[in-house]
Amino acid sequence: MIKPQNIALIFSVIFITLVAQGCSKSDDKNVTQWPTPKTCDLHADSCTAKMGDAKVTLKISPHPIPIARPLGIEVDIENLDVQNIELDISGINMYMGYNRVTLTPADPNRYIGTSMLAFCTSQKMLWQITLMIHQADGSQIQIPYTLETINRR
Repeated sequence: MIKPQNIALIFSVIFITLVAQGCSKSDDKNVTQWPTPKTCDLHADSCTAKMGDAKVTLKISPHPIPIARPLGIEVDIENLDVQNIELDISGINMYMGYNRVTLTPADPNRYIGTSMLAFCTSQKMLWQITLMIHQADGSQIQIPYTLETINRR
């Protein structure tokens, strides 16, 4: 016969196991994060990230990158089997809401789109711009870029 205190222990173990499984993302094993390009200034030029023989170049225009104005996004790809690309913009020092766009293929190795940096009341805003490259094999590459904007009121 099972004692009442053992039933509570069994349910606790089952509950913790289910919660742990529910919190883990099974797709995380299919996500590779490339390092942030260190010598990159998106305000001045395009930025290129490399991993092995693969290369991804991100260009955002106009320069310098304005706040609350339409932005042209261009991504050039070399040596990757891309299914689609998303660009995610998030605030680092302040939550700025959900801002993710799917880029459109312009040709087999170039993707384009438009987005915008939200207006912020903080004078200095730090942004993370992440390219999310979905590959044909179901894996995903994420490349984070950082950007700082100054609100000149």
